[in-house]
Order: sequence, then C-alpha cells, then structure tokens
Amino acid sequence: MSSSLGLLSYLGLGLLGGLLGAKLKIPAGALIGAMLTIICFKILVKVHWEVPNSFTFVLQVFVGVMVGASFQLELLEIMKKIAIPVIISCVILVGAGVILAVVFTRLGLVDFGTAYLGTSPGAMSALVVLALQSQTQPMLVVCFHFIRVVFVILTTPLIFKLISSQ
Repeated sequence: MSSSLGLLSYLGLGLLGGLLGAKLKIPAGALIGAMLTIICFKILVKVHWEVPNSFTFVLQVFVGVMVGASFQLELLEIMKKIAIPVIISCVILVGAGVILAVVFTRLGLVDFGTAYLGTSPGAMSALVVLALQSQTQPMLVVCFHFIRVVFVILTTPLIFKLISSQ
C-alpha cells in the first residue's frame, strides 16, 4: 500500500479514535484516542506506513494557528502584571526538566532529547510536534505528558480541598 493511502488510513482511524477519546472525556482525549487507535491498529494488522515529512509541517502550522488564534489583546496587560513570576516559574520548570533529563539519560532510561521534551512544561501537542521534528521518541514524550495530565487532573481536587480548608 502506498504511503499516501497509509496516511489516509491513519487519518481516518485517528479521527475515529480522537472522537471516541473526546466523547469519553479522557484527558487530552482527541490526542490520546487517536494515538491509541493507531497503535492498536498497527498491533493487530502488523503494518507500518511512513508518514510523510510534509505532514509534520502541516501539523506545526495547525498548532501555530491554534495558539495564535487563542491570543487576545487583554493578555498583554495581564502579562505585564505577572511577567516576573511567569519568568521565574519558567526558569524553575525548565531547569527541573533539564536536571531530570540528565538523570534519566545517565540512568540509561531514554536519550536526552526524549527525556527533556518529556519533562518539559508545555502543551502535549506542541511538544509531540517538536519530538517528531527532532528525531526523538514521540511516543515516550506523549507517555510522559499523558501521565502528567492525568496526575494533575486527579490531584487538583485534593490540592484545592487542602488549600481551601486552611
């Protein structure tokens, strides 16, 4: 089967899986649903089709459009007020990601690029695009972020309850 037909198969199956994941209200349901559907398909059918490099470009454009479209002028005023705490937070989170990436690499668990993208703060979709582009292991990056998202969702009510009771 040609790579174009393979890509169309992946897209069709991914759309179905994404819709199911979103409907089931799984964290990052569209992304996780599409991913799991394609993985199951590949395991069952034992087939592998290469996704054209141009698809990564299109994916990056869509992520860029989503981020750009969410921008609102009011955000500039808010950012002026919170710039210093945001910068401090970013430096701490990125620093922690670098430290964890070094530890995971030295332990021989994963390569540095995969570990860094997996432990970096940010949107899963954007980091997966970076993983695809940087020749790391995108599936492991997704696993890191999926577990992080689920952990945050599960622990947030408990944290809010603890904070509000004080």
